[in-house]
Amino acid sequence: MKVGDIDTHGRWPLVGAAALAPVAAASLQNPALRPLAALLAHQTEEWVWPGEFLPWINQVVLKSDEPEFPLDQRAGLIINVGFGWVLSLSALAGASAAAPQAMLYVSHIGNAGLHVGWAIKNRKYDPGLATGALALLPVGILGLRKLAKDPEVSRGQLAAGAAAGLVFAAGMAPFFKARLRKKKDR
Repeated sequence: MKVGDIDTHGRWPLVGAAALAPVAAASLQNPALRPLAALLAHQTEEWVWPGEFLPWINQVVLKSDEPEFPLDQRAGLIINVGFGWVLSLSALAGASAAAPQAMLYVSHIGNAGLHVGWAIKNRKYDPGLATGALALLPVGILGLRKLAKDPEVSRGQLAAGAAAGLVFAAGMAPFFKARLRKKKDR
């Protein structure tokens, strides 16, 4: 979808960008909304302003010839809304949803690591760098720390969620690289 000169690659990024200010404001009163506010800020940077996440991740990071493959608009929607928004909202459930929260926080740290690591290695800005470093990373670290200190959170819940977050974060690039190789082999 084109908004002026910006290709948002769908409508959901505009919904997230529009929700950013009210969610961020509400998170001042309700800290459980901070993971969602951080994620919406990050997604806005990646997909709306300055945007250009799909071409960057596909062509620069994954070395595709196409700006919208192997990570396409549908995958972006599933990852960002289906996983991101839903996992972020799990923070509203408190300790009873510790595993999904741990998954979210570990994936936030991994996402920040991707952006910051790439920027350091290449000495360039990438879409998601600022909010990865300034929002996702601290929310991920502080969220995990809070879960680890909560007496209502079992070590099993925390470990299962952290493992799922690690698999999710670390498995993204190999999954999309395999998708790219499969297409090239045809």
